[in-house]
Amino acid sequence: MLLNSQNWSTWRGYNYLSAAILTALSLAYSPLLIAAGAIIWLTALSGAMHLQGRARNQTLLLLSLGVAGLVYSRLHGIDLPWLALIQSNTVLLSMLFGVSFLSLVATPTASSKERKLPMGKAGLLSTLLANHLFGAVINISSVIMIGERLKAYRNIDLPLARSLSNTFGLCALWSPFFASMAYTMILVPDMNLYTTMLMGMPISAIGITILYWQYRKTSQGLPGYPLKGRSLVLPSVLAVIVIICHEIWPQTPIPIIIIVTSLILVNAILLLEKRWHLAHKHCQNRLGNYIPEASIFLAAGVFSTGLGQFLQLAPIELPFNQYGALEASVVLFCSLIIARLGVHAIMIMALLNPLLHTLNPPADLLALTYLAIWGIGMSINPVSGTLLTIQGQFGIKGSDLARSNTGYTLVLFTIASGAFYLYGF
Repeated sequence: MLLNSQNWSTWRGYNYLSAAILTALSLAYSPLLIAAGAIIWLTALSGAMHLQGRARNQTLLLLSLGVAGLVYSRLHGIDLPWLALIQSNTVLLSMLFGVSFLSLVATPTASSKERKLPMGKAGLLSTLLANHLFGAVINISSVIMIGERLKAYRNIDLPLARSLSNTFGLCALWSPFFASMAYTMILVPDMNLYTTMLMGMPISAIGITILYWQYRKTSQGLPGYPLKGRSLVLPSVLAVIVIICHEIWPQTPIPIIIIVTSLILVNAILLLEKRWHLAHKHCQNRLGNYIPEASIFLAAGVFSTGLGQFLQLAPIELPFNQYGALEASVVLFCSLIIARLGVHAIMIMALLNPLLHTLNPPADLLALTYLAIWGIGMSINPVSGTLLTIQGQFGIKGSDLARSNTGYTLVLFTIASGAFYLYGF
């Protein structure tokens, strides 16, 4: 008997959860990571027919280029790295699957929904901070949740959509729970998480301050989202737990610490609140639909591996022979132009990484470059997941939002470039 679409979604959701658990257990028995990778690949392939639009095109492009590089290198005597392909981005995707459960315990309670909303400047600042802190933990769900709450009291206009998209994008510069950080840690394994976070946090703070200053006058009389309760406590608790665990077990990869922390914390809270049935609904309705995310990250792994194999045979000469602040600024500027054309940050980073590593760059500077490409670029990419979510949820065209964010992006680029230079001192 054929499974219907709901059953397929449930099956995929529990497969992704199993992969996350196996990835965590691979600390004790490393072959489990191969099993987790195989599960993710099989599950993603089962949903490949559901890929649509830009996600499908970019996935196919990454796969095609990666396979071409692998075939070329094999024809010239280089063995195919099968295990690397099976495990490509397994840890990163498992972290995304684990973190997705945080939305079950981070959403507002019935009592918090009845709170009076802050107004004017206080409401604006509260909205900016809530979206940023909340988004740092539960990703795009924060934009949807805050937008839906405010939609009952005001129009979701272009300025509000800009505020939500930009404060959310800034999370990518420092949040260890963000896909950008997990992917960067895979590309730059020698990076120091704390150093990179301390470099990204001030940029985010300045970016939020600029948005507040820009909209403080037009926010008069308008309600904002309350920065109280779990939206404030949860990010702080998670960050402290991850830092403590990393200090106790420094050899344990940060993404795996996050997987274990997220799943244990969520299950503990759901059991205490007698809402554990929500975990099943999450696997059934949301996690099972992580088809685009799984597909594009797996394809990026194939592309990166294939490109690395190809460059062993046909190295590409870069226009510079070192990697410092100036080179980082040039790379960021060019990457933002490419992002504006609709190319995903994953593709940009996967292409850059094998090339830039030939320069033996400072790990933390390279990491901050990648985080800036992701965090700043998503707000001007008309087909980024963030802008498409806002378009589908609130009816504001991604192209209009990307265009309106261009000036702000140039300001952030300048700030990030300044951070690159400060890193050298």
